[in-house]
Amino acid sequence: MKKVICSSLSVALATGLLIGCSGNTSGGGGADGKVELTFSAWGNPAELKVYNRAVDAFNDMQDEIEVTLTGIPNDNYFQTLTTRLQGGQAPDIFYVGAEDISTLIENGTIEPLSDFLETEDSYVKADEFTDDIWGASRKDETIYGLPVDCNPYLMYYNKTLLEEAGAKSPQEYYEEGNWNWEAFEEVTAKLRDHGKYGFVQEGGHPHLLNWIWTNGGEFATDDEVIGDADPKVLEAFEFVHRMVEEGNFIFAGTLPEGQGMDAMFMSNQVGFVGAGRWLTPMFLETSIDFDYIPWPSNTENTLETANIATAYMAANSKSEHVEEAMKFISFYTSQEGQETRLDGEGNAVPSVTGIDEVVLNQDKPEHGQYLLDAREAGRVVSLEYTSPGLHRDLNDVYELMLLGDKTPEDALKEATEIAKAALEE
Repeated sequence: MKKVICSSLSVALATGLLIGCSGNTSGGGGADGKVELTFSAWGNPAELKVYNRAVDAFNDMQDEIEVTLTGIPNDNYFQTLTTRLQGGQAPDIFYVGAEDISTLIENGTIEPLSDFLETEDSYVKADEFTDDIWGASRKDETIYGLPVDCNPYLMYYNKTLLEEAGAKSPQEYYEEGNWNWEAFEEVTAKLRDHGKYGFVQEGGHPHLLNWIWTNGGEFATDDEVIGDADPKVLEAFEFVHRMVEEGNFIFAGTLPEGQGMDAMFMSNQVGFVGAGRWLTPMFLETSIDFDYIPWPSNTENTLETANIATAYMAANSKSEHVEEAMKFISFYTSQEGQETRLDGEGNAVPSVTGIDEVVLNQDKPEHGQYLLDAREAGRVVSLEYTSPGLHRDLNDVYELMLLGDKTPEDALKEATEIAKAALEE
């Protein structure tokens, strides 16, 4: 779940972080005798408000534990976290991205959670989560992180900008059964010719997978990398490369410093951005008329598989209060915790079953159901995230392709070679 935090907030969060993480790993006993726990996550300002709904709910119901949330700027989040883990200054509880949890499992800095989930102190059980959401957080049947929630990728579009460009609405294409790559190229070309950006293409592995999977291709199966043997993967690389070359897309890595895709969208400079629900609370604070649309398909299916972004909640192995940390994690990710955070103007889709209505309990944007549809059709990245650091090596390759310094053929060849070598180690 990549997110960008505005610079002013970053300063505030950095200050808060220094305060929140100074001293020992755990807060220990507070003045009122409560165990004080520190909890850190990334998020834009609107998201942090959402996170605090569940923190406040937990604190209100507890006589013995008090949790304090401190945001960490998204930029270099994992580097910041690992530095603090190594220095004994990390929070008791923290978010960890799906692409990075294998690193913490391997170096033993987070606690296994499986046994605690079976106790009466846990607010949630493993079988309450949706199937296939675990990804790299489960190793050898042991669970090391609980899925905070989930965020199926779809596209946000600026309705007013598309009308001004004379582009046909994605909703019309979708209802006709024609929301595909050809339609997306048509619409983004209209935006380009109108002097706007069509779509901001991010460079990471999950962002390329969105195009591979909606083309019916596979970079990897459950146990091997096959991208170089699947022509649909190269086809996806070539499509993205061509869209950037022709100006329909702009590569996020070439945006001016401080100008992320969310800022581009809020300033009416781009018609489409791809993300999960995490941008919704922030966009709702603007006057932009926007809606969701599923990722365009390049198969015969109207709705095709796209990536489901996930993050996990983990307990610091060096915390002085591991049991209490696990208790909070189990609440935060439980039905009650997720319902508290996600109902109405929430920032994600439940990763537990039985509370899907929380996604639909908001008036805007109109098509909240698409989030649930995308979750049903989508899946998480699994095999590639089991190799610590592999996603960074792949990102480097994709960046060169999107900058025009490497052909799609060479990028795919190098990416698959790197992935095969890493996963065979």
